[in-house]
Amino acid sequence: MANVKSASPAWLQFWERRAIPILQESRNQLMGMIRRADLIRPSEVAEIVARDPLLTAQVLRMMNQRQKSTMSADVVAIEAAILLIGVTPFLDRFSRAQTVEAVMLPAHQAEYGQLLKRIFEARLARRLATVFANKRFDAKLGEIQAAAILANLCESLALIAPHLDEQAPAACFDVLSLLQLWQMPPPILDLIRVDAEPATRSVLQHAVVPLSRQLERGWWQDEIQQRLVTIAGVLNFSLEQVWHVLTAQLLAFARKEGKSQQLYSPARYLVMLPGDWPAPVNTAKAVVSAAALPSKDILAERMQALHLAAVQGVPTNQVMALAVRALADGLGLQRIAFTLLMAAENALRARYVQGVAPTDPLHTLRIALEKQHVFTKLLQKPQSFWLNADNYAQFAPHLPSELVEQIGAKSFCAMSIFVGTQPVGLIYADSGLEGTVNEFHYTHFKQICILASKALAHNARRSSV
Repeated sequence: MANVKSASPAWLQFWERRAIPILQESRNQLMGMIRRADLIRPSEVAEIVARDPLLTAQVLRMMNQRQKSTMSADVVAIEAAILLIGVTPFLDRFSRAQTVEAVMLPAHQAEYGQLLKRIFEARLARRLATVFANKRFDAKLGEIQAAAILANLCESLALIAPHLDEQAPAACFDVLSLLQLWQMPPPILDLIRVDAEPATRSVLQHAVVPLSRQLERGWWQDEIQQRLVTIAGVLNFSLEQVWHVLTAQLLAFARKEGKSQQLYSPARYLVMLPGDWPAPVNTAKAVVSAAALPSKDILAERMQALHLAAVQGVPTNQVMALAVRALADGLGLQRIAFTLLMAAENALRARYVQGVAPTDPLHTLRIALEKQHVFTKLLQKPQSFWLNADNYAQFAPHLPSELVEQIGAKSFCAMSIFVGTQPVGLIYADSGLEGTVNEFHYTHFKQICILASKALAHNARRSSV
């Protein structure tokens, strides 16, 4: 076990035994139970505590830092802690606890809003971790739930600390060190520890818990897809089954949390609803003027619609129409064509075309594949190509002659579309004869093409059943 004093000793000392403020909502609910404490079940109190990461941390810290005898056991589950304390003493103690609202409001509304967002994410993480742990019949859900709701606790404490003490030390986000200092049980630590032995339950936990935050930036990201693949592998589920469980839980969670006026609307996190979801951060250094970029709202909606096409199994022609719309409306690309591989002709023929007049040569584009060129290379495996000013001189001699003569763009992007191991065609897009395809276009062009490939592969699997 790591030396807990090695990670920001001042921060650890600050929180070692300091009372942690709780949500006013939690305190109000506990106060409402006092008059009928003899009728209250421990499970009812535990449900209130579990919705508040700050109260959860306070309770588990108190129970595990207590003086223990040789017969004492670690406390992991909230309900077990309440049973040990007793319902009435528990209500008496925590219904008088300091609240974050008293500490932060009204002067620090912005920080308070950030805190509520962290609490919302923790609630969602706990719910998803519980559901997926149940799918693998985990017998110790209390450990799973505690680890999930405490995983990002340091971020909440960092928002609160300056309002408890102006001299509060700089925050340390090493939650493992803090939980070790609080003598949290090893099962909780093992589920949070990134360097722990890769037990099945910890692999599942590390795949599920980050989803509560990552979904906010758009569900089509590769890292989210990778986590879903990991979950499917652990549970021996298909990817479609995992998506079904996830979307059902998000919808149920949104209905429940939507009743609270304190938190942000959960609907913006749902994978099946349109909304103002930001695209994943583009780390490229290329400078692109704001006027040249499309609306992120439209791009998000078009990519969402394409993903749902895969989930719902819409026909191939609709998949391609959605892909073309995503490129045109979402990315603002002008000339777009899906060229279908005609095996008998050994050629690509334009099938779905957008952004040109009916008499434009793009409608009748046919690219022979007898000779080696850029497009024949693309059809060897799923891959993409971006022609731009920096590489034009290098690749111009290797472009299909038909493309040069009939289309003539000096900047475009293209990507092969595969179903399984078989190429079915290629998507071409540019910004007009004189326009330029920039790195923003190319990055999202690839994402849209990947979504289209997944939708077509899904259709292929359904038709083979």
